[in-house]
Amino acid sequence: MKINVSQNIDKRQVEAPASKSYAQRAILAAALSEEISIIRAYGTSDDVNNCIKVAGEMGANVNLIDVHPKTLQIKGRQNQPDSNWHVGESGLGARLSIPIAAAITENCRISGEGSLLKRPMNVHITALTDLGIEVKSDGGCLPIETNGQLKGGQLNLNGTDSSQYFSGLLMALPLLKEDSQLTINNLASRPYLDMTIEMLHKFGIQIKEEGDTFYINGKQTYHGLEYDVEGDWSGAAFWVVYGALKQSIGIHGLYKDSLQADRAILKVIEACGAQSEWKGNELIVSPGSLKTFEFDAWNCPDLFPALVVLAAGIEGESIIHGVDRLKHKESDRGAVLQAEFAKLGLSIKIEGNQMTIVGTGSLQSGEIHSNNDHRIAMAGAIAAVLTPQGIIIDGAEAVNKSYAEFWKVIL
Repeated sequence: MKINVSQNIDKRQVEAPASKSYAQRAILAAALSEEISIIRAYGTSDDVNNCIKVAGEMGANVNLIDVHPKTLQIKGRQNQPDSNWHVGESGLGARLSIPIAAAITENCRISGEGSLLKRPMNVHITALTDLGIEVKSDGGCLPIETNGQLKGGQLNLNGTDSSQYFSGLLMALPLLKEDSQLTINNLASRPYLDMTIEMLHKFGIQIKEEGDTFYINGKQTYHGLEYDVEGDWSGAAFWVVYGALKQSIGIHGLYKDSLQADRAILKVIEACGAQSEWKGNELIVSPGSLKTFEFDAWNCPDLFPALVVLAAGIEGESIIHGVDRLKHKESDRGAVLQAEFAKLGLSIKIEGNQMTIVGTGSLQSGEIHSNNDHRIAMAGAIAAVLTPQGIIIDGAEAVNKSYAEFWKVIL
């Protein structure tokens, strides 16, 4: 699907999409409880919808009980888990589900689709093998089959690839009979692991932390709760950049004290010279006299596309560190940003772990392809404000993965 985005985007207020990171954690945690949970405002993204299906495959009864806001009633562990779980194209969904499947079933096949089939799951294969599970995979990728009974124990793992593996383990290990100890070396994206621990505490699960080591008691029980999903800083980051480049905008639904790593977008735009302020629960972002920036996005790699657009709108060289985190996203995101934005006249240099964007304050009009990457599509849309005649986005439907309402909001 192709969409033509005008250079004259005129938005003064928007509602942030639901955080699919929080929603997926909450839905799967609710599925692990034998009590009733109510999950409100969970959004309409493909990733979350696939997570709801997985909750049913885990043996939970899941019912939609309201549509404004969308609300789920989940009573977990009512039925025997299925032996086949399908996570769609959600990397987080896969990495949460694999250890959970090993904890509550003796045999399970976890499958996916699209680019997820090329994303490595090696950390889970190592961890589950060390804890007594036989694991079969397609060269370290999905589909993955688990066989055996997961047992607690000690794990010492490398965390440079993604924190998502360890979120899944922290959700699964409390269910086991035995206690466990998890040590993570070189942990990337620590804020996302903090989000998981925060969510587990809400459901009654206790995790003890000492530096990079986590102590997990076995025989714990998930309890039901009522939970409102907060807004997504990853999706809202594009509107933050719009506010910094184009005109003042009010963004609703975000939590000022959120643990989401992508809240760091505010530090970047403020360092550049844009302004942000909170008026009650509304975040207001306004343009300023912008200057180039340097930022380490190692812990928040999903900000790269929005930051590239910001850098394009500023004259001079801006630098973003953390390119190594982009290889196994929905696309090879660093290379895709470089290739697609070159079509708009933007020079992006990648050297090792560093990306340098040579901004001129404007872009050429043209056509780019999302490469089935939701964040590339949204970045291209916001970039239209820097062009004389707008931008055509091919593969625009990719936004459904995280922000299904995006085109309705922007057009």
